[in-house]
Amino acid sequence: MSSGATPGLFRHTATILRTTGSKDALGLRADSWTESGTFRCRIDEQSAGEQGYADGVAVVRTVELRAWWRSVVNLALSEIDRVSVRGRLLRVTAVRNLDEGDRTAVIECTEVDA
Repeated sequence: MSSGATPGLFRHTATILRTTGSKDALGLRADSWTESGTFRCRIDEQSAGEQGYADGVAVVRTVELRAWWRSVVNLALSEIDRVSVRGRLLRVTAVRNLDEGDRTAVIECTEVDA
């Protein structure tokens, strides 16, 4: 199967986290998140490497999630959201419709272990 989308592979539950849009005393966006829905997905590790981060070195992992396209569209997942899967907090970097088939969503994410 070209899309790799079979129900048994989507065994993990992902929770979408959206920014609340609140601002702090200086008028800057506050880093606060609220849960905004769940979907079933598959997790694939793509790569990992060391990278300069803040005042030291961190491991940055690239992770790919696959889910049903309709689920992702219904929840309006976008690149400004975060996704929590199996205790991991992932930053969404891209949401793609695999082969424009409206069946499988490919969600590219990064995770930073500082």
